[in-house]
Amino acid sequence: MVDSFHFYCIYHLINMKSSLTLLCLVVWVNVDASSAQTVCTGPLPNVPNAGVTEESIKEEYKEGAILLFSCNFGFVSAGRTSYLCEKQKWVVLRQGKCKPKPCELPEETANGHYTIHHGDDFVFGAVLKYTCNDGYQMVSKTDIRTCMVAGWSNHLPICEVVSCVPEATDGRVVVSGLPDDGGLIQYGHELRFSCPNPEHQLEGNPQVFCAAGGMWNSRFPTCEDVTCEALERINHVNVIGVPQNNNTMKYGHRLQFECSNPRHVLKGESEVVCSTNGQWSHSFPMCDEPKDFCGPPPHLINGDTVNRAREHYLNGESVNYVCQKYYILDSTLSHKTCRDGIWIGPMTCLKPCTVDEELMNAQNIQFKYPPDTNKLYATHGDHITFKCSGNSRLSPGSVGLRQECINGVMNLPHCQ
Repeated sequence: MVDSFHFYCIYHLINMKSSLTLLCLVVWVNVDASSAQTVCTGPLPNVPNAGVTEESIKEEYKEGAILLFSCNFGFVSAGRTSYLCEKQKWVVLRQGKCKPKPCELPEETANGHYTIHHGDDFVFGAVLKYTCNDGYQMVSKTDIRTCMVAGWSNHLPICEVVSCVPEATDGRVVVSGLPDDGGLIQYGHELRFSCPNPEHQLEGNPQVFCAAGGMWNSRFPTCEDVTCEALERINHVNVIGVPQNNNTMKYGHRLQFECSNPRHVLKGESEVVCSTNGQWSHSFPMCDEPKDFCGPPPHLINGDTVNRAREHYLNGESVNYVCQKYYILDSTLSHKTCRDGIWIGPMTCLKPCTVDEELMNAQNIQFKYPPDTNKLYATHGDHITFKCSGNSRLSPGSVGLRQECINGVMNLPHCQ
């Protein structure tokens, strides 16, 4: 309590003398001291990751009031935090901290790993992202886990081995490398494709492997009919054998040529055959006026003339040819003859087939009758018999163990 005084003045009118008298009184009173106390105004202190406790919330904070703080959801206290109202300001009594609630060390998933996607430690709010190793794929609905108050959210993601399902193929294609027991085709497994029939050619990649996501790196190839296209009309040359309604011809189709002018001579081969890879066996010929001599004899691929060639040859002269080692002459004749200024006599050197240890290891096969060296050259028309290595067996869909060399091409069997 404090003492204070107040002045009270009373006006009194005296009728008799018509005068005005002013009476003033001094009154002493006691006033309550609480009405004079100070209060803390303005915003409350800002404590990171914390808020004022419910019991500390008031409409007015007077001198000496204490403000208590508690940590927000997901945070734990590292010391109590409180403030004191003193001289209209908030003064720190205790300065604690609110730290994010930690989670246990996260589990590793088999065949995968995790990285911190959000945050920098294993505490409340941190997000982990799980990734599968190469050859494995995520089968869980979600690949993330978040540190919550109760621990890590979601179940541990699961990574399973990647597997691919073979595409359907027709009977023309031979597929090597399929599992013998029909089991899963795992990531990285390779399949090989071939067309054993020389009338067909492979369209697409000859090798396809199981890639990420259980998808093949390429579509399976197909075996399509070998076709050769007819060239544009050749001046002064009649072509015999071109289909009327189709400009493409299948493997083995033959075209014959003759000069439309009987006085001209045919320069080139009089017959060509549609062969492997859709190529004609020889260039198309031309017709021209006859000459009484020929120039140097034409070059024979994989072969050469027996004697050194001259610059000029008279009509009727011949030149003998020989193929390189392991190549076989595909002709009843071994020479070309100069006739009316051109060299005549179809001639081809058929290619050999080469089989070595590296190729056979890839197919898991061996020679049934081993040669003296690890590399075998088989001439055109020769046969080679193989056997499966170790306890392996011939793969389903593979070609047989006895194969023929056809102009440099030999389909190797595959064992597994």
